[in-house]
Amino acid sequence: MSNFSVNFPLNGVYSYNSANLYSYLGVLPANSKRLQETFRDFHVRPTGDENRDLRNLNAAMYKQYSDQVQNQIANQNNETVIPWAGVCEQIGVPVTGDFDKDYAAFNNAIQLLSQSATDGQAMAYFAGLRNQAASIFGANSEGKPVDALETMSYQNYISQFLR
Repeated sequence: MSNFSVNFPLNGVYSYNSANLYSYLGVLPANSKRLQETFRDFHVRPTGDENRDLRNLNAAMYKQYSDQVQNQIANQNNETVIPWAGVCEQIGVPVTGDFDKDYAAFNNAIQLLSQSATDGQAMAYFAGLRNQAASIFGANSEGKPVDALETMSYQNYISQFLR
């Protein structure tokens, strides 16, 4: 068995070793672009200190995952949890539980907010929310809220951003 590792360049400046990526995240990104998008989506600015950057990325991802799980628990009515509630609430979209209505309302709101964004940070934030929503709504394309007992594992949560 060989110790083969690959470097994932980021922004043409920094490089992240696959062994370290796997050590911190438990999964490898599909490519450098996905890694760069993940750093951006979680508002982690790469510094070149590989261990610190990956530790910060993992911490940011875990915080968001934990917040979503806590949100599911708080919104639980002993029957169903609406997985897209958190992302909708971040931009003030009321959640109905109807996949099609909530998806349309989110898309309308995020489009208006994105068009009115005037600085790069706001644009990046809305792009990150859009990517997050695509993952959440895409994972629930059957249009059904998930059983309250079903909570996505942290490993699956991380994988959806890096794959």
